[in-house]
Amino acid sequence: MKTSSQISPNLNLLEWFHKHKRDLPFRIKPTAYKIWVSEVMLQQTRVAAMLPLYDQFLLRFPNMESLAQAEEEEVLEFWSGLGYYSRARNLRKACNYVISNYNGKFPESLEEAMDIPGVGPYTARAVLSMAYGKSYAVLDGNVKRVVSRLFAESDERKWQTLADQFLNKENPGDHNQAMMELGALVCLPNPICENCPIQSACKASLTNTISKYPPSKKDKEKLDIEIHFYIIQKNQKILLLKDKNRRFFKDIYSLPYTILPKDDETKLGTAYLTPGYLKELLEDLKTTAIPGTTKHSITHHRISVYLHQATKEFSDKNHILPGAEIIWTDWERLPKDFPSSIAKKVLKFPGVGGLFST
Repeated sequence: MKTSSQISPNLNLLEWFHKHKRDLPFRIKPTAYKIWVSEVMLQQTRVAAMLPLYDQFLLRFPNMESLAQAEEEEVLEFWSGLGYYSRARNLRKACNYVISNYNGKFPESLEEAMDIPGVGPYTARAVLSMAYGKSYAVLDGNVKRVVSRLFAESDERKWQTLADQFLNKENPGDHNQAMMELGALVCLPNPICENCPIQSACKASLTNTISKYPPSKKDKEKLDIEIHFYIIQKNQKILLLKDKNRRFFKDIYSLPYTILPKDDETKLGTAYLTPGYLKELLEDLKTTAIPGTTKHSITHHRISVYLHQATKEFSDKNHILPGAEIIWTDWERLPKDFPSSIAKKVLKFPGVGGLFST
């Protein structure tokens, strides 16, 4: 009988995975669509934050057809809280592409999968291996860390080849999930090596060089900024606008806002600047600050949020907003029409609800 040290490391890995894997909804009766949605949501979003929103999203959009046929605004509403809303817009467009070109079935070849707008090598490999059992190894952030340590390899250009070599071709879907799970639960930045099922094969562990792999990258400096939102009214409705040239919320409607630096103004690029049409509007309407502040975080930004109210109403005759799309909404609909978690924080400013009570 073979001992565990004599068993192939990737078989040890699978055995560990089947015992310790988390009970995640996209692992229950997986389909290409369910896996695809989960992988898009998990881009730049942690599993814990993604799970409740994933369930709601799949209830409303259980298949490609329902997502492709939905209005963009509704899709963004169900994406609210995940951020990076271009992911939702691109996923909806990609579903339309698959329906038009592949009769609504995610293609089974790597080349065709990567022809889908917004689908890159990682997503294509993940869907094909987990949904169809295709022999493609994935390489996300967690897997990169595992591969780098397993082979004591610091050259990122070699990691995909090494991941391909280590792949269990008889069970590629579970193998890929096991590698991701290992990186998420055991092979952490500060690893728990004693719990690792492949420690005996890990070159970094065997040479006591874990700290060298993967080579560290200096974290991108976080920028401290202030976002000032403005409540501008007309006939008891609130102005929301969308402008693709601004730094945040390019693809969704939001309250008009300006961005100010908290320290060094030279760190802000042109995308942070207030467009001329908004400067003119705010100068004309005059604004007053609403008491309170809150904190928010977007990748590489630490944000202090402030709220202001215009002292005059918007006039269609006097105010023109070139380059911006606008809609008018009710205060209670703000989180739906401005589908970002930051909108919910704005609603909680002290006393702000009194501005709209009758």
